[in-house]
Amino acid sequence: MYRWSPLLWALLLIFAAFRFTVGKVFAGSPQASDRQASEKISATATATAAKVDLDRFAEAVRAFEVHDQKHPPAQGATVFVGSSTFAHWTTLEREFADLGAINRGFGGSTIPEVIHYSERVVLKYKPRRVVFYAGTNDIGELGHSGQRVAQDFEKFVGIVHGKLPRTDIYFISLSVAPVRLQNASEFRDGNQRIRAYCHETPRVHFIDVTPVMREKDGRLKEELFGPDRLHMNEKGYALWIPVIRKALSH
Repeated sequence: MYRWSPLLWALLLIFAAFRFTVGKVFAGSPQASDRQASEKISATATATAAKVDLDRFAEAVRAFEVHDQKHPPAQGATVFVGSSTFAHWTTLEREFADLGAINRGFGGSTIPEVIHYSERVVLKYKPRRVVFYAGTNDIGELGHSGQRVAQDFEKFVGIVHGKLPRTDIYFISLSVAPVRLQNASEFRDGNQRIRAYCHETPRVHFIDVTPVMREKDGRLKEELFGPDRLHMNEKGYALWIPVIRKALSH
């Protein structure tokens, strides 16, 4: 039986020790730490998203239904659906009365919640147009990526066009608020993806409000927001009106 020499045994021991040391070094490297941190953030965001209660705004949706029983809206109107930006816009229906505006913005809703209630807040009206504003809370609260927001919007379009193929859908660009500037890159990514999708999809349109929310040098106009630095004030809404109206007139 062949017996290894002491020198060979020594070389093997040195090689084993070297591999152990290098492994520890790379495990503690900045690249490995960044990767581990990224994986941890991703897992946290996924867990947070999984906890969202799709029925948390059930009372708001029921209130719409009670209102509809007392004041049935005409079909073929323009439904504005989405999050608190619409919910707080108390003059919206008056501003777009000539288009038969129906404001169905509710709470701080996310796109999955709008999808969840799509039959009750959109489809039942058989609207000629749907103006959509949601996705900012998906990024700011749930940790969703711009890509996920774009994918969820595509799901919404599929649901609406599955039953109302001749309805035009308008996506108002994700507008970053002062308190969410740290999410600006995801907002931009989501807007780019959705703009491209709208460009190639019939009866789906992109309304870009970013230019009116920014200074010429690109800085956000913070005076357009209220004390919470999250929701727009009257000045902000006033700038949105002509942008939306121009898009809907085409």
